[in-house]
Amino acid sequence: MSNLILKFKKIIAALFFAGVALSLNTSTQAQSAPPIDLYRVPSPSEKQLQGIPKNLARWHMGATLVIVKDEQFLRVQVPDVGYFDESILLSDNSALTYTISQGQHDYIIDLGQFMKVSRFYFNNESAAGTMQLMSSNVLDPLEAGKWVKLTQPIAFHQGDIPSTTFAEVDTRYLLVRFNIINKGRIGQFGATGPLNITQANIQLGKGEATEETIKTQSPVIEYDFGAAYTGSRIIYASGGALDSALNLQDDDPTTSYGFPGGEESIAIVDLRKKTQMRTISMNFNAGNQGTLQLYLTNHLPEEFTSDKQTGVATFTNELGHTERAQLAANDDSNFEFFMAAQQQQQIVRVPSDFFYDIEDSFTVEVKGESTRVQHTFDEIERRYVIVRYIPESLKSDYKIQPAKYTLAASDLRIQRAQAAPRPFIFGGIDAIGDVPFDELIFTMDAEQGPAGPPPGSPPGPPVILSQ
Repeated sequence: MSNLILKFKKIIAALFFAGVALSLNTSTQAQSAPPIDLYRVPSPSEKQLQGIPKNLARWHMGATLVIVKDEQFLRVQVPDVGYFDESILLSDNSALTYTISQGQHDYIIDLGQFMKVSRFYFNNESAAGTMQLMSSNVLDPLEAGKWVKLTQPIAFHQGDIPSTTFAEVDTRYLLVRFNIINKGRIGQFGATGPLNITQANIQLGKGEATEETIKTQSPVIEYDFGAAYTGSRIIYASGGALDSALNLQDDDPTTSYGFPGGEESIAIVDLRKKTQMRTISMNFNAGNQGTLQLYLTNHLPEEFTSDKQTGVATFTNELGHTERAQLAANDDSNFEFFMAAQQQQQIVRVPSDFFYDIEDSFTVEVKGESTRVQHTFDEIERRYVIVRYIPESLKSDYKIQPAKYTLAASDLRIQRAQAAPRPFIFGGIDAIGDVPFDELIFTMDAEQGPAGPPPGSPPGPPVILSQ
């Protein structure tokens, strides 16, 4: 009996002793495009959802933007959104950026009411300089002595995403002061506090106004239906740290989700119901070259919804990614995944031609210097959004990386035959639709009580240049 057979029997015996059932497929037939296995992402717990703060600096939360220019206030309100490039700073679209020039720039976020705030950040693509944060209960001139410094100037470089926390304040106005050394592009503002997405209830109302009235009186804003606060969920992913899938939906540029490198990256977003949208946007790490494919559909095949999905043994690698345990002899590229009663994840096997059956699909080429992308199309109503990234290396040559296993005294150690490529890191996925502002209803959890004390006597009206 050969040493290879002895090793194989020892492995089988060890797995049986551990309560693991094996299923081996000895087929060695080559294929140019193998099927893709997707993990079912567990539903988030209430605690996980409570850990995601709600961004207060958004148009749909009632916030507005005040630009300070020549010691005067230029208030950008919802009807003005389409006319000011700076309005993207309060947008839901993570791919939009605004070019900020050298020098000092002051932006005031009017939260619309007193809110508790303890953190601020913004999505920086290529600017460099410093940022300082101040607060005030009234919209007084900046030199009136009413603005309280929350932070000292914070330096940031090109590509840095500045994020600062400070002692919680109950305020209405936040002043963001930039001193820009190198001009560049910046994106979304973020202001958060103790209010989390389970307490911030955003609903789409059903107004009685006619369509003509809504168009006249209710400006249209961009709204991310794919965000976690809408109830949308990542339900399948091709790999990565599955417990962190909410990072793709949490509206925070400092968090991200890493897919294993050197293979396709796939995520399926369930919007819960048919939803009208016209833009899919996302951001990711630089240095990737490949093809981004977007699919919109109302139905998934039966394999996705069946309770009889396959369970496989998994482990967490050094990157925190979920990986399927594999069984193979040393230096043997023919291997199969093995089944386990414990430490299992459910998977669905997607045939290679699955994506060709989806009628609504779009392709975007990703360049090595790209860090964000958006694709706009004619408005369409669909329930599921599928994002699929194919690295350049896989376009014409599908490779399966073999692995070898060494049986130790008390565990089954897994050794990669080759070092894995660096992960493909997504910052977020947005499914953007146009929503009349008057149809948005924002409420907070009643148990939270009032957000803060009522403001004092209102000051004199500021100079409104937009009128």
